[in-house]
This record gives sequence, structure tokens and C-alpha cells, in this order.
Amino acid sequence: MKKAIAIRVRGIVQGVGFRPFVHQTAQRHGISGSVLNDTEGVVIHAEGEEGDLEEFMRELHDNFPPLAMIMSIVSEEIPLIAGAGFVIEESRITKERAAFYSPDVAVCDQCLSEFFDTRNRRHRYPFITCIQCGPRFSIVRDIPYDRRNTSMNPFTMCAACTAEYRDPADRRFHSQPNACPECGPKMSLYDNNKKLAVPDGDAAQAVVELLRRGRIIAIKGIGGYHLAADGLNDGAVLELRKRKRRPFKPFALMAGSIGIMERFCDITPAERRLLESKERPIVLIRGRGRQVSGYVAPGLSFFGFMLSYTPFQHHLFSLDPDMVLVMTSGNISDEPIEHRDETVFERLGRIADYFVTYDREIIGQGDDSVLYVVDEKPYFIRRSRGYVPAPLLSSESSRSILAMGGDLKNSFAVARKGFIIMSQYLGDMEDPLTLDVFKKTVQHFIKIFDAGPEVIVADMHPGYITRQYAREMAGEGTQIVEVQHHHAHIASVMEEHDLHAPIIGVAFDGTGYGTDGSLWGSEFLIAGRGEFERAAHFSNFLLPGGESAITDVWKIGLSLLYQAFGRDYPVMARDADAGNVIEIIEKKINAALTCSIGRIFDGVAAILGISSFVSTEAEAAQLLEEAALRGTSRIPLFTIPFSGTSEIIINTVELTEHIVSLITGGMKIDDIAADFHQSIIQTTAAVCRSLRERTRINEVALSGGVFHNRILLAGIIDRLHEAGFSVYTHRFVPCNDGCIALGQIAVAKELLR
Repeated sequence: MKKAIAIRVRGIVQGVGFRPFVHQTAQRHGISGSVLNDTEGVVIHAEGEEGDLEEFMRELHDNFPPLAMIMSIVSEEIPLIAGAGFVIEESRITKERAAFYSPDVAVCDQCLSEFFDTRNRRHRYPFITCIQCGPRFSIVRDIPYDRRNTSMNPFTMCAACTAEYRDPADRRFHSQPNACPECGPKMSLYDNNKKLAVPDGDAAQAVVELLRRGRIIAIKGIGGYHLAADGLNDGAVLELRKRKRRPFKPFALMAGSIGIMERFCDITPAERRLLESKERPIVLIRGRGRQVSGYVAPGLSFFGFMLSYTPFQHHLFSLDPDMVLVMTSGNISDEPIEHRDETVFERLGRIADYFVTYDREIIGQGDDSVLYVVDEKPYFIRRSRGYVPAPLLSSESSRSILAMGGDLKNSFAVARKGFIIMSQYLGDMEDPLTLDVFKKTVQHFIKIFDAGPEVIVADMHPGYITRQYAREMAGEGTQIVEVQHHHAHIASVMEEHDLHAPIIGVAFDGTGYGTDGSLWGSEFLIAGRGEFERAAHFSNFLLPGGESAITDVWKIGLSLLYQAFGRDYPVMARDADAGNVIEIIEKKINAALTCSIGRIFDGVAAILGISSFVSTEAEAAQLLEEAALRGTSRIPLFTIPFSGTSEIIINTVELTEHIVSLITGGMKIDDIAADFHQSIIQTTAAVCRSLRERTRINEVALSGGVFHNRILLAGIIDRLHEAGFSVYTHRFVPCNDGCIALGQIAVAKELLR
């Protein structure tokens, strides 16, 4: 018996071939009707025999396109229209906006095959794409996801592309970025005086030759410009460091194949899966054997490698398969990645010798995502290209929420209905250009996802720019919620794992404003979603010189030594500069109290002579970790003494005394670094056991940027598992401040409830 049903697919990710999939599925099962996009998702009208409709619905549920994500499929029987055929109708705008669109993903194998096929009309066309690959997030202005709402709108498809676009059997059927050399964007090579060097078609060969000669090339990618240089050429990489004003922070590398990477690195199965995934992130992998330039990651044993993911990048490596390129974000120091053609020559003209650009606008800028693997599990350092704006499904939110995140490593988030959308990595708010990009991206997300905020959530730090902007944005009737930094860290883990009962939260990071006005950062919390108790932390010490101590880490080392030994400290210099710092400590002038474990890592690195000054965040901690990787810790392991009942205090002074005793006892610096790491691991597990005895809580969540340290993360997880704890870590967001917005939303939802 024939019948008709109306189907509403909600939470659908548009731009992944869902309408063509519905069309083809309907034809296979003899279904007539229609499908269309709207701002809520996808609407299907289907008519056919009852058994055919059942099979049709089963395929919708089970066999949808790999890039699609569906929150719900709801159907109801409606009167028969008795139409013929199945059509894709024009998109429409409805009252609700609950549709999503796909992240940018790597070019697919089918498109690559055509790209290198000399007989194909898209041979070496750098914008080749289809329904399953290429740009999405970076080109979308609005939803529904139609060409008119993307930066492809200025390019009118030629007859051949139009025929593909309209052919249900073609994989470019309704592919919105569809184009070819006749009708699509064009790529060109300029020198840094804006003089055309090579027109479209010859750019790749010219770029390879320039790279071989040590030149630095700005290359417009999917989400912004990269700065490329020969990664095997010391002179080129060192020159890039000088021009970019980046003395230490590692550069990302790109290769054309896993085989080339394996000349330089050991790659585990989990790392390989990430490298070859459609997201194509940067993955930190351990170096070995033959080395790339020593200036790529000075002093570090892990390299950030990624595989080529755009057609143009594949073209470069096809011309020189042995090539390894530095492929770092196109910016100056910590500014946002440059993505605008009208400013790129001005912003990067003193860095790049040449520019590869094209005439399609980048709307959603974004850096490459960065991950690392511990015990064959992936962890984010930076969540951006390839992953944003894929939604995180969540419990229903009664009101629309905007979470500002933190001021460092910012990602904000919006939440409404049953989803949360995290923004791409945006950077540090103290940079005016980053703040401008942040504000524009917030407004873009509010528009796209219909997320005009009824509640705005911010960090409680009174000096945070994001907190100030929250107050600027709040209109009449908008509720502002402020969340303590480390509570947000732990709540983000709870949100990811759908945890609701109180847990032990371990939040280790560099800085977070505490409820007592001091700088926290070594927190053990008994945390629910709506409230928390500060249960344990390291004892406080002073940061002499305030913010300057974060870069002049020797001042932190001196502060730790002075706290333990007074003016007669046994290691580190006693010169005029040290005397000035001691005077600051004694008079407590511009010397904030902190218990931050991130700052303890900095101070210990200084005491051991590993690092005195840093040019980027966590530089001293990374070098200390490298020393520990080379070293061997003593047995038995040292547990830092702690005491207290309602609030446990871990004795920072006794930790300093222990480190100094190892130095004066003649222990090798690398072995002391290893011993320090094991002391933190041993003590963390011991404090968690003590808290379990008091609270009967057996679940522990780990968060905070210090857990980017592989030794610490793996060691604490192992020790807690040995003690019988259930341990939860981040899966979908970074453990650094890139997770803060997610935690802010989790807290706000609980408070609203």
C-alpha cells in the first residue's frame, strides 16, 4: 500500500552530500517526492510502498554520508500527493536555525586521481573538490549551505560544471564549491613587491625552485596563509626564525608521504591514523636518525608533522617527493593567522620573499589543528581546521549561551538546544588583532547558529579582556555568569564524558584567578558542575616582578630558593640582579602570590640551569621535560610532604629543598629532571588517595595545560589506575585553556537548571 511521510532531519551537517544521498537512495527504492535544506536541517517528502519507505528510512539512519552528523530523524504520515520522480528543491529560510555545516577536510583520493590525470579537464587545478572533500567552514557566510551563501558566489559555473552539479549520478551533484579552470578561482605567484612573478598554471614548479634556493614563500591555504621554507636547509629555517621573531617555538613540518616522515621520526599506529585522517592535523611525533634542520624544533625531540592536504600542496610534493617543508602559520609572533589578501603583503611582506595567492575570499580563518598521542590515545593541543565547527552533542539547554573562554589560547563556544559549537583556536587576547578577529568570529557564530545569547559566561578574572567584552555585549535581560578558571577546566571534562556526580578534579596549569584573589594553578577540586570545593594545592610562593617573571623564569627559581633558604641559598647566582629580586620579594612589591604548578616547572628549570629566560609560553617546561626524557629517576620515589584535612597543602618548600639536595649531591641534571617529574606524579596520586578516603569519590578528571607534558600525563594516569581510580581526560578539546569555554557552558547550564 502506498503512503506518504514527511521527514525532518535535525542537527544535520550541511555541505556533505546529504541531499544527493537522499536523492540517490530515493531512486534506488522507487520513492517519489523531494528534499531540501533549510536553516533547521533537511526536510524530506517521501511517497512509496510501505516496504520501500521502511527500507528508505533504514538507509537514512544507517548509511548517511561519512561527513554527516545527525541529531534526530522524525517522521510523520501525511496525505498522498501522488507526484512523480524525486527532486532537490530550492533551500529556504525558516524561523529556527539548527543546521550545521562541515569542517574543511583534505582533498579526497578520487579528486587527487583526477588532479594528476593529464587527460582530465581539472588536471593540476588547485581548487578541485567534490561533495566529500575540500573547503566548507572557511568559505561559508551563512546557512543554508548554498553557493550563494559562500565565497564561491562570485564564480559562475561553466556549462560543464553546471552539468555535473545537476547530475544525480555525479559525485559533484550539488557540490557548492564546484569549479574548474574555466570558471573557478585562479592562483598566482607574486614577489613581495606585489609584482606578478608567475601566472596560474606554472606557480607550483616556480615555488619548488624558489624553496630549493632557500626562499621563504607565503602560501594561501584553506584557512589562511602558511609560511613555507625548506625544512632541511638550516639557513632558510634560521632566516624564517629571525624574520618571524620566533626564537624557540617549534615550526610545523609538512611532507608528501608517511614514508618520508619515517626517515626522520618513529610513527605509532595511532599517530599514523591521525596523520592520514581526513582532518590532516599536525601530529607531534618523536624524531630519530636523520635530522631535519636543527632550527625547526631547537632542543626538542618531537616534531610537529602533517601530510599535504590541499591539491596545491600535493602538486608541490609531486615535483619533489623527498622535500620536507616548514609550513608554519602565516603571522608575526603571536598575531592571528593572516587570511586577507588586502593586508597580507603589508603584514607578511618583511617575512616572505614571494606570495602564492588566489582570488577566493577566506571567510572562516583558522590555523592547523595540533594533536599528540600518549598510550595510543590522541589529545588536542589546538582544535581548529578539520574539526571546527563540528557540533558537540549535549543535554538540552533551556537558554542560548555564549561562553567567552579565557584570554589565552582562546576558543569561545555557543550553546543552544542540544548542541555546543566550539570556535576555532583564536589565540591570545592581549594582541589587538586577535581581539578584533575574536569579536568578528563571535558575531559570525551568533548569526550562523542563531545563538543570540540570553546568557553570557566569562572567567571571573577581573583583568580578562574576554570578561570585559562579555559585559559590553550584555544587553537588557542578558544574564552574566562568571566561572572560576579551574572549575571550568574540570567541568569541561565532565561535559565531554557526561558526568554529573561530584568528582576529584586535578587542574594543573600556569595561571588562573582564584576565589581568594591569588593566582591558582595546582588545584585538586571536589567538583560538581554547579559548585566546587578547593580540596588541595601546592603552598604559595611569590612571583617577583609580576608578569616579567613569566618570561624571566630565573626570578621564579630565585623566589623558590629564597623561600626555602633565605639569602643563603646554595645554588644560582648571587649578583646585583639577584639582589634586586630578593629586595622585591622581601618588600613584597609587585610580587603576586601563586601556587601554580606551571610556574613551579619554570622555577625548577631555572634552578637546574636548563632555562633562565623564555620567548614563548611553556618553553622552560618543555626543555625540562626533554631533560627528564633523557634522565632516570631514583628509587625509591620521593613524595612531596603534604598536610591538612579540610584543605591539603603540598609543601613547595620541601620540594625545593629536595631538588637542591640532589644538585649538591652531584646527581646529573637530566636525572634530577626525571626525579622531579616522578615526584609530581607520586604526590598527585597520593593526594587523590587521601581525598578518596575523605570523600569516597573514586573518579578523577585531569585538565590544564601542564598535562601536555607526556611524562606527567601518562605517569599520573598509570598511577591512578594502579590505585583503582576511574580516570577521565579530554577527548574532543585541548586540556589547555582551549577547553575553558566548554566548561563555562557546563557550569552555566547547571546553574540555570
